[in-house]
Amino acid sequence: MKLSDIRTLVKTVPILIAVALYLIFAPDKDEATVVVESSEAVITPAYAEEQTGNTRYEVTYKEANDGDTFSVDVDGKTERIRLLMVDTPEMNYKEENPQPYAEEAKAFTIDLLENAQKIEVLHDVGDERDHYDRLLAYVFVDDVLLQEHLLAQGFAAVRYAHAPNNTLEQDFYTIQEKAEEAKLNVWAHEGYFTKQGFNASVIE
Repeated sequence: MKLSDIRTLVKTVPILIAVALYLIFAPDKDEATVVVESSEAVITPAYAEEQTGNTRYEVTYKEANDGDTFSVDVDGKTERIRLLMVDTPEMNYKEENPQPYAEEAKAFTIDLLENAQKIEVLHDVGDERDHYDRLLAYVFVDDVLLQEHLLAQGFAAVRYAHAPNNTLEQDFYTIQEKAEEAKLNVWAHEGYFTKQGFNASVIE
């Protein structure tokens, strides 16, 4: 082998290795995080206010319990919020073990809330609190609905849609259908989500 050939080989091998490593470890497109931009949002703040007849108010994020429940500061008072009409896998399931995708959903929610410039809460036309005294709300993070983020990413499913607190129910299903078709996260496993909630045995 000529010296020039050896030099070419020495230069080429690292490139080939780098390409191979990228192909092996690069994230799959289907698994990429789907962050909804405000310009692409199905549910805008103005639309939600028009449909519910209510007005948003600003809050400050404190901490999260899981993907659909977290605490905020409202005028100096700590309140727990339960996102309306969506359900994420439970963090405290059997023997306090998280269900599949529970940790990912929680981390996704925390990341959005911790990095938000503005967090706003909007109530529907029914009760503002549940039997646990949690605020039932639509939550906008920098003008994009948190529920829409979770549904679009496949970290949540439409559930607990009870009239009259279900004004945006059909909009939610429209968003969810795209995640189902793409088989994102919870939808990657047939039968994982049922009318009764998440069935971890399908994955375990």
